[in-house]
Amino acid sequence: MVLFKSWHPKPSLNSLIRMLTPWPALLLESEEKVLIVTDLHLGMEYELAQQGISIPYQTDRILAELRGLIDQNQPDRLLFLGDVKHGVPHTSFQERREIPYFFNTLLEQVPRIDVTRGNHDASIETYLPPEVTLHSSKGILLGDNPRIAAFHGHAWPHPSILSCDIILMGHNHPSILLPTYLGLKISQRAWIKGRYEADKLAKTLVEQDQGKTVENPLELLEAEYRMKVKNPETIIMPTFNDLLGGLAFNQEPPKSLLGPMLGTELVDIDDFDVHMLDGSYLGKIGFLRELLENSME
Repeated sequence: MVLFKSWHPKPSLNSLIRMLTPWPALLLESEEKVLIVTDLHLGMEYELAQQGISIPYQTDRILAELRGLIDQNQPDRLLFLGDVKHGVPHTSFQERREIPYFFNTLLEQVPRIDVTRGNHDASIETYLPPEVTLHSSKGILLGDNPRIAAFHGHAWPHPSILSCDIILMGHNHPSILLPTYLGLKISQRAWIKGRYEADKLAKTLVEQDQGKTVENPLELLEAEYRMKVKNPETIIMPTFNDLLGGLAFNQEPPKSLLGPMLGTELVDIDDFDVHMLDGSYLGKIGFLRELLENSME
């Protein structure tokens, strides 16, 4: 297992959150061990079948991969960052049958499971066992050192994320396009990591939460929300389901990225770092964007 040592400048944080290479999964080890994944889109085969594309059901394969990670790492808790299911606005017969089976099987191995609601998770509460906790799209807070905010990413999170050391999100299905000497382009799932400008993010989050313009958001956060503002590092997680399409961060213009946290001027996405699933560091998105553009000339 490879540790993203460049992600956390404080040595005390380095050993507490790590990626489980070559899997698109993170393990938090602080007060408890939490295994974190995102974007499974169970039931996507039904939509493909409606379009005339027939592939085997994927739930058992995805379930086996997760169970292997649980066996290997023995987490106390399993957290899904949204889009567990695929069908919107309707839930297919496949999802109605497989989602209860999926979670009941996992509950045989791990005592606690949490889901933060994603944009594809409409009515998922109907199919979750009572032992599974469903959280709103505003997300969930984990741990104290490091303190982590985790949410799907299609909606504005709660301003309390600014009190955290690390922000985890999914939703964008991040990938990178790599040019080859043959003229072909290879798409690879990727981890995207960087920081927001704390002042801009604080103002936007507070105004979204309060529903009005705020003059001094940092002061308000400390006074009314009783929190000390940090400059959290953001990690955009790759999809756990490898059959899903990816959004090429070095090809898409920043405004076309999904969700309010990325599709705004709050962040310079070209300054974010890119890691492959095996942990290899590729460089900044801006560098990889320029590399791709030059290959097309």
